[in-house]
Amino acid sequence: MATLGVIAAAINGQLIGDGDIRIHGIAGIQAASEGEITFLTHASYTKYLPLCRASGVIVGKKTSLDDVRGFNVIIVDNPDLAYIRVAEMFEAPPPITPGIDRLAYVSESAEIAPGASIRPFACIESGAVIGERAVIHSFAYIGSGCVIGEGSVIHPHVTIYHDTKIGRNVTIHANTVIGCDGFGYTWDGGKHAKIPQIGSVIIEDDVEIGSNTSIDRASLGTTVIGKGTKIDNLVQVAHNVTIGQNSIIVSQVGIAGSARIGNNVVLAGQVGVKDHTTVGDGVMAGGGTGITKDVPPGSLIWGTPHAPHKEWMKLQIYIKKLPALFERIKKIENKLPPEDNDDRHK
Repeated sequence: MATLGVIAAAINGQLIGDGDIRIHGIAGIQAASEGEITFLTHASYTKYLPLCRASGVIVGKKTSLDDVRGFNVIIVDNPDLAYIRVAEMFEAPPPITPGIDRLAYVSESAEIAPGASIRPFACIESGAVIGERAVIHSFAYIGSGCVIGEGSVIHPHVTIYHDTKIGRNVTIHANTVIGCDGFGYTWDGGKHAKIPQIGSVIIEDDVEIGSNTSIDRASLGTTVIGKGTKIDNLVQVAHNVTIGQNSIIVSQVGIAGSARIGNNVVLAGQVGVKDHTTVGDGVMAGGGTGITKDVPPGSLIWGTPHAPHKEWMKLQIYIKKLPALFERIKKIENKLPPEDNDDRHK
């Protein structure tokens, strides 16, 4: 619990109203009640304010104070960022007790830091190293030779294959698989011969990986996920892919083998990236984009095959007009002499 004054100070906001009001939680604008704080991130949500019972509202500097008249208000530069900081103030994660649960399996040659927590039915294979404050939840599997950095959290049913390196403060959500074999085969004249996948995976610091995601080990060398990158649920990252720092990879993205994704890239949902292509720093790809060749840094792209965003939007307008255009052409053809009309269809 905190007062509005304390919250305003914590997010560098300007308080208009009663700073002594005590706040016990945070909620959405439609659900917030007395004693809770809410936030207004978009003007379209002002319609919900008449029925809102929150004791405080976080708003941006562009918000009209007339829209929030009657509320205690905290004005900030970035309401989204302020929401994160306030939510962290009220977040109460379940307590984790350091130590190795008696129902976990830990190889005698594994190294477990004193402050790490190994939960029931987790499996830690030979030569694995688990850092301070790392948490390995129930039914997670950590293969031989893996390194899990300090403060990292491996959620239930995560599988991390052998010799994978996980950095500090990494979060990997349930049912994700890291370091499985890349999909590599060659035809030997009678069958598909498997290409040995003998590389590894490196996940750098401060990465978060959603549930049911698969990141393949390299056939040779390493598959790398750069520092600060965030990967959603249901993503496929193939062998030898490199993703740079602070990139966002949204659900159902598929990145084929040996593709290189730069820093600060955003791949929206269901983007597909062709193998051996390079996506430059700062690229933003709209949902469903098919990236078929190299993309220069700073590009905004959409469509399949991908094109500059404005060009793709123009094309969609033209496509919508095709039925009417077709009808116009038919009318023109019908006015032509019969022999000319026939010639046009030869």
